[in-house]
Amino acid sequence: MKKKNQNKNKPPSKKPKKGKKICYEEKKHNNNKKIYMKKSLYESSSKDNENQEKDEKELEGEEEEDDEYEEFTIKLSMLYFDQCDPKKCTGKKMERLGLLKEIKFSKNYGGILLTPTGKKICSIEDHDIIEKKGICVIDCSWAKFEELHLDLHKIETRSLPFMVAVNPVNFGKAYKLSCVEAFAACLYLGGFEKESKFILDHFKWGEHFFKVNEELFGKYKGISSQEQLKEIQEKYINDELERKQKRKEQDGFEDCNIDKDEIKIDNSEKEANKEEINENEEKEENEEEEEEEQIDYDLFKNVKIDENDFK
Repeated sequence: MKKKNQNKNKPPSKKPKKGKKICYEEKKHNNNKKIYMKKSLYESSSKDNENQEKDEKELEGEEEEDDEYEEFTIKLSMLYFDQCDPKKCTGKKMERLGLLKEIKFSKNYGGILLTPTGKKICSIEDHDIIEKKGICVIDCSWAKFEELHLDLHKIETRSLPFMVAVNPVNFGKAYKLSCVEAFAACLYLGGFEKESKFILDHFKWGEHFFKVNEELFGKYKGISSQEQLKEIQEKYINDELERKQKRKEQDGFEDCNIDKDEIKIDNSEKEANKEEINENEEKEENEEEEEEEQIDYDLFKNVKIDENDFK
């Protein structure tokens, strides 16, 4: 046991190149890869303290120590049903990077399985299960989920609370999260904040996920009560609808009733951004690791919600 613990915290054998956030170290016995996070990027210490330490080192004339890395140990997996474009699938990209493994369905899966019909909402209560057994996503169309006929009775299934997607395919839409967004949300709600930011950092648009949903994650964080999570979700939705109604009235549409279907990102902004995204995707079509178009944060100032998203 001592040897295993010593190896677990062992630093990577090769340091990543500048700008890289991961480093691989192959295990000899089964050729699996270990993933390492750069500590300085995900530590909770403030930037001011970091800058002060750097200034002190420069004044003292001391050489900076080598970057320190921490092993990414959360087991992430995916059930893939080939219902999307593999080149645009964030789960497939994570697999290429070594961040997750594609697995076959098993009734005895012991981790958290994310589904649209989960028994509970993901929360800090799931911390221990995530740490020991990991998380699995189902990569398929939610509209065809029931057609899969998966026996989920013995599995700890979880759903995600209301939040807005920022991925290029469904950005601005509630609940239309990509695989990496679903993983990040579950990790964050389960108390693995730096791990959630780490996996999103492999996507150009990833940093916007927590910016757009900052208010919601701030309210969900640390809550274990299912009733309280639902209350927070419903209150946020009602507040958004009220804001939308007030904007309509200010624009001269006093008699206009607000339909929850209208609460999604403006079509004009969406179409303009989609054209830009499509152009970039065509240029990157033949690359080994496809980088999605970065989404402008300003687009999400007028995020709207769809009625079907709250049922």
